[in-house]
Amino acid sequence: LYAKYADNHPENFFDHWAKPVYTILAFPFTKLGFLGIKLFNILMSLISCYFGYKVLTKFNTKNSEYYAIILFSITLFVNVTLSGLTEPLSAAMLIGSIYLILNKKYVWGLSIISFLPFVRSEGLIILGVFFIYLTITKRLKFIPLLATGHLVMSIIGSFFYHDLLWVFNKIPYAHLASVYGNGKWLHFAEQLFFQMGIVEYSLLILGGVAMIISILKRETGSEFFYEKLWLVYGCFVSFFLAHSSFWALGIFNSMGLSRVFVFVMPLMAIIILDGLNFIEVLSSMWNKQMSTYIKNILIILILIFPFLNTPSSYKIPDDFELTSTQKTIKYKLVPYLNKYKKNKLVVLSDIDITYFYNLDPFDKKNCKMYYDIPDFNLVDSNEVVIWDNWFAPVEFNVPLEKLLENKSLKLDTSIIDKDNKGRNIQFVVFSRNKTL
Repeated sequence: LYAKYADNHPENFFDHWAKPVYTILAFPFTKLGFLGIKLFNILMSLISCYFGYKVLTKFNTKNSEYYAIILFSITLFVNVTLSGLTEPLSAAMLIGSIYLILNKKYVWGLSIISFLPFVRSEGLIILGVFFIYLTITKRLKFIPLLATGHLVMSIIGSFFYHDLLWVFNKIPYAHLASVYGNGKWLHFAEQLFFQMGIVEYSLLILGGVAMIISILKRETGSEFFYEKLWLVYGCFVSFFLAHSSFWALGIFNSMGLSRVFVFVMPLMAIIILDGLNFIEVLSSMWNKQMSTYIKNILIILILIFPFLNTPSSYKIPDDFELTSTQKTIKYKLVPYLNKYKKNKLVVLSDIDITYFYNLDPFDKKNCKMYYDIPDFNLVDSNEVVIWDNWFAPVEFNVPLEKLLENKSLKLDTSIIDKDNKGRNIQFVVFSRNKTL
């Protein structure tokens, strides 16, 4: 939505929460609607797959022809690809930069990676890992390139913010608090198991074991060993530990969402392939022909696992259609809203309503979010307030009782539905009480 309406609201291109680089690159695709943004993310995931394979060929990794199967058999990777989320672009930029660095194109690779924080905030973690890699490999002269993204975006964005330091001052997650609470330290270790399935999850762990063994055996002489250690394993492990810490400590507004790992999923697929090769080597010590059978069985299991009835399988058709809440908005809420005159200003907390009701969420003459209304007593006669049972109480701390007890508002209708797990979906529409 930020990208779609950026031509009417140029400041959208430099909104830190929406991620400026994603907004700029996605903007042309949004002119094709939601199909366009899905095509953009599909393109990014295909680029990730291509460069992941090319990285494996530089590493001389066996069985690299199975990389695409491994990557696209992770259902989470495919589900997030078919979205308007920023992870596919960040994944493509990360693995593409690693490939450029392996080809000694440091200026291009590091310049691209420097823009990652403007696609996903975790890009700052990745920059830290690249800094360590450049330091350890004594390529200190390239370190300043990691600041390229911040310098460029600082200068361009300052024309909108009148603040050269907006790239720091406008970071939306730069506070040690979270409205979503916190969870267990092993939350993501458990969630990745359910998102990937037992086969790929086990191979991911074995890939890590294989790398540890290589380090203990001091097998560091092979070409690109440090690139693989730091840029593949280092980025994934740092990312995993950072997000585990954010959720366990309840900081940086972490929600404990597994989808963030799509960012490093092309790297995870490389580690999974290392795990597959590790099994093949071990089993070949016992029986060479049997090792080929074991490898083929594992590949078949990886390929069919997304279609089995497991927590990590596709939920067909749910994963490929509107969510239950979106269906309620489209088929029940919007038809009700159509009874109001089009000049009615809509006040809402669930941004999906703007998409299905064809509202520009940045045009304050047609639409306002809850944070635009400091006092619900001041709602005008031409305004309609929509309460939902997720964003309103959780994101904006506005319980339904607060609006029901407000005598300046009149309850027009309450729409109650169920999602596919039996949980309540509720939208309540209020208008100005004309009797007051």
